Amino acid sequence: KAVGAAHIPSASFWHRLADRGAMALMSHDEEHEMLHRIETDPGFVENKEFTRDDAKKLYVLLRHEQQRSEVYQTNLSRKMQKIKADLDLRTEEVETLQRTLKLEQEAHLDESTSMMRERDFKNHAQEERIRDSLGELLYAKPSSAGNATYDLDTVMVSYIKPGNFRYNLAFRIDNYTAVQELRESACRYWGISADEYVLKTMASNKCQDELLVKECFKQGEIAQLRLQEKGRAPSEKPTDDELKAIQPKVKNKKKQQRDPRYDAVGVNGIQKQQENHATELKKMGGSYFLLKTPMGKPSEHMAKTKLRDIIIYSVLLALTVYAYTQKRPVGVEFWLTAGFTSQLRMSHPINATYSAPDFDNVTSSEELWQWLTYSLPSILYTTNTSDSLGSHNLLMGYMAIRVQNVKEPKTPDEYCMFNKQVVNSLASDGAACYPSDITPSTQETREFVTLKTYWDKELKAQSFEELGSRLRGPTPPWIWASADQNKKDHNIRSVSGVVSTYDASGYSVEYNMQADDKVEAYRKDLEMFRRSGWISDLTRVVIISFTAYNYDLDMWVSTDVVFELTPSGSCRNTLLVLPFRPTVLETRAEQQAAYVDYTRLIIAFYIGIFVGISERHHKIKNHKAGCLYHISLTGICDLGIVGCLLAGAIWTNTVLTSKSTKEYMIQATDPTGTLGFQSFSWIAWTYSNVLCIEGLLMLFLFNRVISFLRLNRSIYLLWHTMGNAVKPFLFFVLMFLPTFIGVVLIMHRIYGPYLDNYASIPGALLQLYKLLDGDMNIEELLQLDMVWAMFIILIFYVVVQFVLLNAFVAIVVDSYYHVMVTTQGATETWSSTRRLRWVLPTTLVNILQSLVPTSSAETS
Repeated sequence: KAVGAAHIPSASFWHRLADRGAMALMSHDEEHEMLHRIETDPGFVENKEFTRDDAKKLYVLLRHEQQRSEVYQTNLSRKMQKIKADLDLRTEEVETLQRTLKLEQEAHLDESTSMMRERDFKNHAQEERIRDSLGELLYAKPSSAGNATYDLDTVMVSYIKPGNFRYNLAFRIDNYTAVQELRESACRYWGISADEYVLKTMASNKCQDELLVKECFKQGEIAQLRLQEKGRAPSEKPTDDELKAIQPKVKNKKKQQRDPRYDAVGVNGIQKQQENHATELKKMGGSYFLLKTPMGKPSEHMAKTKLRDIIIYSVLLALTVYAYTQKRPVGVEFWLTAGFTSQLRMSHPINATYSAPDFDNVTSSEELWQWLTYSLPSILYTTNTSDSLGSHNLLMGYMAIRVQNVKEPKTPDEYCMFNKQVVNSLASDGAACYPSDITPSTQETREFVTLKTYWDKELKAQSFEELGSRLRGPTPPWIWASADQNKKDHNIRSVSGVVSTYDASGYSVEYNMQADDKVEAYRKDLEMFRRSGWISDLTRVVIISFTAYNYDLDMWVSTDVVFELTPSGSCRNTLLVLPFRPTVLETRAEQQAAYVDYTRLIIAFYIGIFVGISERHHKIKNHKAGCLYHISLTGICDLGIVGCLLAGAIWTNTVLTSKSTKEYMIQATDPTGTLGFQSFSWIAWTYSNVLCIEGLLMLFLFNRVISFLRLNRSIYLLWHTMGNAVKPFLFFVLMFLPTFIGVVLIMHRIYGPYLDNYASIPGALLQLYKLLDGDMNIEELLQLDMVWAMFIILIFYVVVQFVLLNAFVAIVVDSYYHVMVTTQGATETWSSTRRLRWVLPTTLVNILQSLVPTSSAETS
């Protein structure tokens, strides 16, 4: 009773209880039967056969139906809410599009209104000028007949060559041009003697040399002159009356007189003239006077060059020079890398008699062992008798030695390519093919069991030492690690050598570079590595990597020393020293450089959007496709500027600002002794390439700024000359491309087996470039094969010196004449309004014109 009084069950409790009991009593079939009875006979409930259990079942069934209805109603309500939310979203999008469409229509309407206002302004100004001109003409006083004057600026000169070919040439004159000057100019054009020809009007009136050209014509007469030989008309024979009139008068008429009849042969002989350049003049009419034609002032090509663009690009150039000098001070990186390379290339003594080879003279695996055993510890560890890198720099953390080996063949011919039969026949003498390249199928991945036992013993012995003075790192050298694992654990990336490129996989051993007193233990480990075959004839590459920090210059250095061991037993050496800063947003100078970078990004967006639109509109205005801007020199420079700025900003903010210098210091030194060697080659490579992008940006910027000098018409014509000459010159170079390729292949084939510079196709191509520059060592070629050396030099000089360079000069000269002939001179004078549009944006000029009255705007 106490419990019942304290806890009175609710109605929902009894409902749930009834549901559980009924669910235990009713099956699915009974439930289906009950529903069928209710649908067919609703009054069966009043039957006497309807028991209490049936009532419970009916109650539970109805409850289930009610719950299903509620769930369905709830789901339906949620679906309606979702549909309503989606409808609201779509309605908002439609309204947004409608507002955008309305704004675009209004913008188009504003633009149309501005254009109509400008057109009305121009029409009004033109009508005013026409009205003023007509007024001056109508109300001007007529001049007297005796003092009639008129302006004459063009005269047509006709010349009939032998063969009845008539040529007409128009000459521009002024009020002070004399007949003699015009006659001499016409004779020079047609290549004839000025002393044998005169100028006559169409009425056969001779024009004296002292007269002005405009005085040779009457008012209303056609301004045309004929250039004909003195004394005879070249086109027709003299008439009988003319011959009779010019006969001499003699007293003795009976005396036989000479018949003065026209002699056609004599006339043709007299009319012979020099025609040295007639054929050339037919091909290039008027080009004789090109060099004497004065350069006009710039006109249309100034339309796309705005004053604001000149200012923007000049500011960007100044900011880029400042940013580059802040990021890469002059000489700092050179002296830093020079210190490392000089130390790594030094030779160190083995004992009082012998010395280990220096880095450049390591040519075999035995010399490599000597360099690793004696030279490397002398370079890294500070002793009483040596000056190491640690004397001037902080050697951070561990030095890693990583090797990649190939598998030993199971059968002598397993890795043979084309000589399996020969190798099998010599198998009794120990002949076998070893893999020359490292691939996933040929790389050795087994564990060095003997090395494991030794290493565990040494690690156990050094566990009693302090953490900072332990020599060996945590990475086990007997276990092969994949490239992905080394990238994840040690941030190691691929390394490129002379022979090939090597991924991050391999066997690695780490040594603490602060353990200066453990040199003998290091040499003991190397001896064990040699006995266990860790580095052997199956080794294809040995990579030594470490990182250092210079206090004075505040620069880090990532160093990778690569020794490539070929199957023939030779050793190829590569030294990669990359200075860098792991983060570029800590000091005040670096923050100022970051602000400069943000400013340059804003200018890049301006160039990409507004300058690009303006340049494309200029192309379209001149009846060209707008996309041609992107393949022009200015378009390529603009795209290069925008691309370099965006790439540099993204690369810098994703790699060089992720951590602080303190975090990188902790990562490199590994104070807990669990991380091991950490490579910074990727960060160093990124830092170097970001600065290379800055150099490429300089190239694009200087070319773009130089393009503004086209405001001078002489430079404008030379610019177009070089642009027109590029296409034919490239086509001409393609004609000689097979010759260059053939020379490169010959050099590689003949001298590649003996000279390192010709061992690869890119190296041979570089030597061909040196030959072009005159810097190639020809003596070594002559010593190896004199015949082929003479053949290569002869072919090269004939093709390049006598053909290619002269062809380039001819193409440029031809392009210059083409540009001079086809480019129209500038005769347009800019008004004050157009000068204002050149200085200010068009929108501001339109606003100013809408605010200032028409007459004031025209006057100003």
